[in-house]
Parts: sequence; structure tokens; C-alpha cells
Amino acid sequence: MKIRGIVTSLLFGISIIYMGIATHSTVSAEGEITIEILPEEVLFNIDNMKPGDWAPRSVVIQNNGSLDFAYDVSAKPSGDTLKLYNELLLEIKDSEGVLFNGTLKDFQALSPRILKSSNEETLDFTIRFPEHLGNDFQGLDANFSLFFTAEGENNERDEQYIAGVISSGGGSIGGGSPLPETATSIFSFILIGIVIMLSGGILLLFTRKKTAE
Repeated sequence: MKIRGIVTSLLFGISIIYMGIATHSTVSAEGEITIEILPEEVLFNIDNMKPGDWAPRSVVIQNNGSLDFAYDVSAKPSGDTLKLYNELLLEIKDSEGVLFNGTLKDFQALSPRILKSSNEETLDFTIRFPEHLGNDFQGLDANFSLFFTAEGENNERDEQYIAGVISSGGGSIGGGSPLPETATSIFSFILIGIVIMLSGGILLLFTRKKTAE
């Protein structure tokens, strides 16, 4: 009985200590500047994008700490070539209107935005492939990251980033199929129609002959 009482007391003491440590950790975490973004890893992953195409995406920015913060958004390219990156168009909007509209290369950063503790907001990002770009942009990729940087009044900072990959098709520079041609494909449809009509006629004759027999 004494041993059981000692074991019970030890378990109770360990539980109290653990709860104290957990509570302290939770309070410390809540006091930090904590920015979270959804989706977490990739925002744009677009293959075979063509002139005139556009891709809208939304990002949810969350303040999961106990302190208000101001955050900004910036872009940074990566990869071996910036040719396609320099031509892509970017539009950013919030619930009230357009925050940026221009080329991706000209986007430096949004003005700091205040986000209160335990709140979130949504920003809409749209990438556009300009219609005037020709076949010399086939097989090119544009790789970049969008950085979301939060800073509190105590100068504490937290940063998250999300990736973007835009491909114009072809798999590699100078390779792959050309971008869409403007020529019509009506002759292909006419040929397919003739083949279907001939096949139907032959089948009809065969059916009549078999019925007559």
C-alpha cells in the first residue's frame, strides 16, 4: 500500500510539472509574431500556359499570435532565365480593390498591411500570359517565390513564402511544340466527316444485303 501511494504521488507530481511546462510554452508561443499562409507551399504550378491565358489564385494570411503585426508581400525570381518572368503580368487584389497591376518583374512589395491578432484576410493573385508573346517564349519557365513578412512593434519578425512555377510548355528552352497557331482546322473536320459518312454508307449496304439474304 505504501509503495502504491508513493507511485501515485510521483505520477501526480510529474503531471503537475508537465502541465506547468506546457502552459508556459503555450503562453510563450501566443506572445510571438506568427504569420501563417494558406496554401502553405505552392500557389502557382502551371504547365503549358499559352498567350492570353490567366490563372487566379487566393492566399489566406493568418495572424495566429497574440500580438498585432504589419506584414508586406514581395516577390523574388529564381532559375536560370528571367525571360518569361520579366514578361508575365501580376494583379493583386483585396476585398476593396486592386493593390498592384503590372509586370511581375516590377512588383517590389505591397505597402505594409495591419493584421490584428487571431484574424485573417484573403488576397487574390492573378498571373497573366501576355497575348503578344510569340514562339520564342516556348519551352521557357518562370520560377519565383512570394514572401510574406510580418513585423511587430517590438521588431520581432516572422516570414513565410510560397512558390510559383509557370511553364509555357515544351519542357526545355528551344524544345517542345510551338505555341498555338492561328490557322483553322476546318479541313480536318471535313475529312473526318467524309470518313464517317462513307463508313455509315458501307455499313448500311452491308445490312441491307444481309437482310435480303
